[in-house]
Amino acid sequence: MQELIDHLKEKAGITEEQATKAVHAIKDYFSEKIPMLGGMLENLAGNISKEGHNLGDMLGGMLGKKD
Repeated sequence: MQELIDHLKEKAGITEEQATKAVHAIKDYFSEKIPMLGGMLENLAGNISKEGHNLGDMLGGMLGKKD
C-alpha cells in the first residue's frame, strides 16, 4: 500500500497523511459499494505490506498480464 501512497504523493502533490487518508477512503468506499472487491483490496493491501510485492506486478498478474 505504501507504493500507492507514494504514487499519490508524487502525482497529486499531497502529504503522506493526505495520501494515506485518500487510500483508506477509496478502500472503504469500494468495500461498502462492492463488498467482494473490498475484500480483494484488503487482501491485496495485506499481501503488499507483508511480502513487499510491487502493486503493478500484482495487478498485472491478476489481469493475466504476461512478462
